[in-house]
Amino acid sequence: MRRRMLWPLFSLLLLGCEVTLEGGYRVGEAQLLFPEATERWTYFYGEPREVQLGEKTLQLTEPRGESLWAVPGALFVNGLPLYRETGPALAPVGETVRGAFGGRLLVRARTDLASVWLYDGAGWIKLAENLARGQEAVLPQPGTYTTPSFAQLLDRETQVLLREVLARRGGRQVVVYELKEPVLKPLPLKPTPLSYRAQALGVQYGIGVEIFLPPPSPSYRVLDKGQMSGYNEQTPKALLALGPNRFAEGWNLVVAGRIPRPPAPQVDFRSRAVAFFFWGVKPTGGYGLEVVGVSRVGDTARVVLSLTTPLPGAIVTQVLTSPYVVLELERVRKVVFTDQLGRVLAEDSE
Repeated sequence: MRRRMLWPLFSLLLLGCEVTLEGGYRVGEAQLLFPEATERWTYFYGEPREVQLGEKTLQLTEPRGESLWAVPGALFVNGLPLYRETGPALAPVGETVRGAFGGRLLVRARTDLASVWLYDGAGWIKLAENLARGQEAVLPQPGTYTTPSFAQLLDRETQVLLREVLARRGGRQVVVYELKEPVLKPLPLKPTPLSYRAQALGVQYGIGVEIFLPPPSPSYRVLDKGQMSGYNEQTPKALLALGPNRFAEGWNLVVAGRIPRPPAPQVDFRSRAVAFFFWGVKPTGGYGLEVVGVSRVGDTARVVLSLTTPLPGAIVTQVLTSPYVVLELERVRKVVFTDQLGRVLAEDSE
């Protein structure tokens, strides 16, 4: 009797395994929010098979022929290199304008953005990252070109999609916003794919000109800066002090090894905070850092640093160095140090 009871259960387990095996394919989706329309580009990976999408049957087959929209390794869908849907345009997810005076750029986030990229006619430039809805970022246009990457897209998918974006713009200026969350629901595919990646990208054609004044930077002062701190790790470190004990911890790292030790500056912690940044141990002299600016969003201070490294063949001191900077800021709960491309170097909170 027990065997008869176990056999149906075992059969159900096998059936469950078969469903999983039949769904052994993967999906990568790009939601392109163009000014004129919203498009869903879906790529399928895995073994050829049939997939149901509502009343539609999608025949996933090996690639046949060449297409500008084809992604290496992706299956063709009903003879086409991808499955594509088009819908009405949605509200812009962001706005980037150029100031009428000074050429600075202003980026406005109308939803949570992971990153913002500008194609200036010659290459891609990363303008900003991690902007919350309603946040604005004023910045000089940097000049370093790099290849965009997005969290939920493969590099080869990104290449195809950006090529299409630029083709529609004719190679002129365009801004691409990487959203932190998709805006369209996943396709109701049967069987269910093993993985479903979805990335929403907002597209802005051109950059308008607007008269705006950059917001004043929060007041700050450099308490100390140098090349020889007592921090002996290689990875950068940030330390935020909101009181004397934490301040003493950071100051001891700054002056370690100095004889005599200089006294710590006076700070009113009722309204101020102190942020320490230690770049890490460097093999020689010639490494330096400068504070480019400080901005504040809520209780977070963002400190932008300019980092310099010695040029190849430069004559530098052959001694280990450990560059650092100490800043007095308006009182905040968190500090984030970034480079001029917006890459986070180190952060701390208290």
